[in-house]
Amino acid sequence: MKHGRDKQDCGAEGGTSKRQRDSEIVLVGGEAKLRLAALWREEKWCDVKVRVGSEVFPAHRVVLAAESSFLAILFDGQFKDSLSPIVDVREIDPCVFALALDFMYDGTCAVKDVSTLQEVLSLASVLQIDALFAAAATALDQHLTIDNCASTLACTDQHHLPHLKNRAEVVAQEAFVTVASDPAVPISSLQALLQNDNLNVESEQEVFETLAMWLKGQAEPLCEEEQITLFALVRFPLLSQDFIDSTVLTEPVFATLGAHKLLLAQFKEFVFGKKPKQRGRANSHILSNEQHRQILSWLDKGNAAKLELLYRASSDGWKGLHFHSKCDNKGATITVIKCSGGYVFGGFSSAPWESHGGYKPSAGAFLFSLHRPGGVGPVKLALKTDHEQHAVHFSASHGPLFGGGLDISVLDSANSNAESYTWLSTYALPSGHECDGCEFFTGAKNYRAAEIEVFRLSLSP
Repeated sequence: MKHGRDKQDCGAEGGTSKRQRDSEIVLVGGEAKLRLAALWREEKWCDVKVRVGSEVFPAHRVVLAAESSFLAILFDGQFKDSLSPIVDVREIDPCVFALALDFMYDGTCAVKDVSTLQEVLSLASVLQIDALFAAAATALDQHLTIDNCASTLACTDQHHLPHLKNRAEVVAQEAFVTVASDPAVPISSLQALLQNDNLNVESEQEVFETLAMWLKGQAEPLCEEEQITLFALVRFPLLSQDFIDSTVLTEPVFATLGAHKLLLAQFKEFVFGKKPKQRGRANSHILSNEQHRQILSWLDKGNAAKLELLYRASSDGWKGLHFHSKCDNKGATITVIKCSGGYVFGGFSSAPWESHGGYKPSAGAFLFSLHRPGGVGPVKLALKTDHEQHAVHFSASHGPLFGGGLDISVLDSANSNAESYTWLSTYALPSGHECDGCEFFTGAKNYRAAEIEVFRLSLSP
């Protein structure tokens, strides 16, 4: 008796036309993985045991090989232990491996804190569990705080996560003294911070003291050359003579010839007119420290980004001509608006402002809300893909204008009338924030401006 069906009956390629194949309906069995996880928990048909430290974990080779590229290579028969019933995985915490097993079978795992999450990331990197690595990196981004910033920077340095590294360095920039004094901060991130103009510090004295504390916390002391390289990023001419005498010169490394040459070189430049720049964030009457940090994170430039104030309406004038005289042809800018109701919103344009009329595309343009009706937190609004040619609009008689339908308009004398308005059409309303596009930013279509600031975006060399 003939069992089964021939190729044509089964729809195999040999007996099926291309038209038939294109119309096939693919069925997905969503319960299959759940049943496999249940079998694993019952230890049914497990064909391998993974020994991690003193603990042994029964599992299925096919599942481990499908999820972990490292284990797939181990099981492929080219190694003497490939067919062994017990496989040893060394230098991994059994509790962390248990979380990885949960993820490989269930697609989820519950991690108790950020410290454990960082261990999960490291394990996923070692065992090459790509899905777990991506999930852990995303979770670290979502749970980034000042308290875990230093250890997160160490993770990004070890596992090459540039986006998260930029995000963490922005947080470290804002909380420089707290974060940068932590010995867990990798030297590459510390150097990036010390080169930045926008550190949230009271004076250069805090920069020196923070670096000295970081150096003292290193388990393996840095050599003289490495210390001098770091201290070279401190702007010594900004320090008082008393502080240099009482604190700087008491550091052991400053008893060396190399450190003396460093001080001499910096003060020689100062004498000949090259004064080092005072550190500090953009001077804003609207943005809080946290809001300033949020904008930098949206720009995704990390410590390379710097905001320089170009225009403030309350001091430079509310007319369109005042805005254009300060902002035209100045490169990429951030516009921040505070309306009379206290709500804060604005937009980013990579296209320089101009006075002639018309629309212009702007790569990476976006709008944002930092404070809006209902207390909803910071939100970024992306430019719609089919509206790229209408990112910004120019008008000599008005202030900054965003979008083809003037999604955000700043009209002439915006502080003395309520004719400026918002009307979302070119930029997309974020999912989960359903409301009238005219009312998203301020609760009404029209608004009166209380303050407007425009900052130039520049990148440190």
